[in-house]
Amino acid sequence: MTTSSIRTLFITKEVPYPPVGGASLRTWQNINIMMKFGPVAVFSASNWTPKSTSLPGVELWKHSNFAKQRSNWENLESRLWWLNSRRHPDADWAYTKTAAQELDETLIKFQPDVVILEEVWLYPYLSVVKKHKCHIIFDNHNVEASLWQQRYHAVQGLKSKLKAKIQLDHLKSIESDFTKQVSQVWVCSEDDVSLINKFYGQVSPTHVVPNGINVAHYDCVRSSEYSPETGLENTKRNVLFLGQLSYSPNTVAAELLINQIYPRLRELYPDSRLLLVGRSPTQFMLDAAKRSPGIIVTGSVPDVRPYLAAASVMLVPLLQGGGTRLKIVEAFAAGCPVVSTAKGAEGINAEDGEHLLIREVEELVAGVCQIWTDPFLGEKLARSAYELVQAEYSWEAVSCKVKKAIHKLF
Repeated sequence: MTTSSIRTLFITKEVPYPPVGGASLRTWQNINIMMKFGPVAVFSASNWTPKSTSLPGVELWKHSNFAKQRSNWENLESRLWWLNSRRHPDADWAYTKTAAQELDETLIKFQPDVVILEEVWLYPYLSVVKKHKCHIIFDNHNVEASLWQQRYHAVQGLKSKLKAKIQLDHLKSIESDFTKQVSQVWVCSEDDVSLINKFYGQVSPTHVVPNGINVAHYDCVRSSEYSPETGLENTKRNVLFLGQLSYSPNTVAAELLINQIYPRLRELYPDSRLLLVGRSPTQFMLDAAKRSPGIIVTGSVPDVRPYLAAASVMLVPLLQGGGTRLKIVEAFAAGCPVVSTAKGAEGINAEDGEHLLIREVEELVAGVCQIWTDPFLGEKLARSAYELVQAEYSWEAVSCKVKKAIHKLF
């Protein structure tokens, strides 16, 4: 078999296009890269039905709305997840027996050579794929056990602590079994390779497939040809935080911005604004925006580029998380200077003072002020960051990594 005739089926949680967050950005990247090797099909499962019936460049797309399929018995059974070490509520969320049957029919119809399961939460579908003759790749967006372990330490109360401990143990069991039953495991960075080895020891061949982006998509922002979002045209003091705001690490970061960081910035620069851009903002964020006209919470947006165009700096005060932050890679491509915690910049081959500013939480405000008071520093960081994203995090650069992994499969 040549690498120009490989048929690839992706199994995804949620609809991968248009990309609306880190997970779908990574999935859409991988779909576009695998199109270079041959026809691509997608099986997606979520609790809603998209209006579109096709995905750009995808030969076959089957979407399953499990919210309409789940039987009363399955609803009851899902509440008893804790009785089975290979069950987890977040993995059960995207699974129904009807969807599994539809996946089986899709596999028979498309006859893939490679099946790529995006995220650990699709583990329940692994048994369906295993019945078919194909190579299986587990694309682990985060080493989820590590991420959940970070959250576990913050859980308060005996009952909540016990529930979190059971969930963590089950997740470790699922993730460990997943990594051992597939042909390859893909992760976002060398940091994740180390975490996989730490948690699960020797597993299937593990390949680093970085989170990348279509750099050309952001060229219009970097060249200042793209118009900022209406009302945000005065871009000198706009601070941007980007991501799915209900995702726990992003929620913690956004609350830190609202409670501590932005009030200090506002004292120094009364005209500064905080842009929280992403789907599913919490009620706390919405209430903060009502109280303060300088805080803008958008909810889901069709295109993040108008907000990147409006931003003078991206601020990433993450204290927990995994994988690599596509929000930073997007800022690099758009020519937007970045100030981040070390956790936020984790997994990205970027150097403090060269591509971005890495600061402790209490130093983040000072980092933003550095960029605002020294335009040449912001320009230098943006220029170096753009060169880095082209070399290591563009779709072209990531394609080379994928090509090596695929060659090893065949």
